[in-house]
Amino acid sequence: MGAAGSRIGLALSVMLAAAPALGGEYVIEQRDKAFHPVSIAIRPGDAIAFTNADPFVHNMFSATPGAEFNLGAQNPGERKAVVLRKPGTVDVECQIHPKMRLTVVVK
Repeated sequence: MGAAGSRIGLALSVMLAAAPALGGEYVIEQRDKAFHPVSIAIRPGDAIAFTNADPFVHNMFSATPGAEFNLGAQNPGERKAVVLRKPGTVDVECQIHPKMRLTVVVK
């Protein structure tokens, strides 16, 4: 490997070392107008992917301070994800079906 190749290899190594570690992904299924599971523990930076296994639309959101999100309308068969970055307990609901509730503990 020549000097140019060494510099490229070094630059690539530095870029990879500086890249943030990817978080995990946890799947929550929406089925029978309920979350499966109904509670989950994750780490900051992990993603929660919601999969809609129901024959109707859902809309996942959280109004928990510091962890607010609204994924909007989610059609049957669709998958949408959110990344939670701050430690704490996050309450997730379906805006269309208020009895659907999920507790996420980020620690």
